[in-house]
Amino acid sequence: MEYTIILALVFVLALILVYLYNNNRKLTEQVKRLKEILAVKDTTISNLEASRVAVKDVIENLSAHDKVMQLVEAGESRESISEKLGIPLNKIELIIKFDKIKKEHPGAS
Repeated sequence: MEYTIILALVFVLALILVYLYNNNRKLTEQVKRLKEILAVKDTTISNLEASRVAVKDVIENLSAHDKVMQLVEAGESRESISEKLGIPLNKIELIIKFDKIKKEHPGAS
């Protein structure tokens, strides 16, 4: 009789272990899928932030473009324009180059 109770307890314990093992395996798979989803979402967020920064730069460059070109046409030096508008000299150079390309290829922009 004692062995029957012990055997029954061992059997119940074995069933509990199998159940816990299966649940652990399922949870491990779910964690793996969730990590993959998070990685994709992180990449998407990074791409969107980079796009937002790029769009902001384009908008700033477009708004500064007319001011820069007016001062260039008025004979201002690039350094002077940089100081007046608070735009780095390399951005001034890019705006001037962009304007030159735009004038050379009017249909391209």
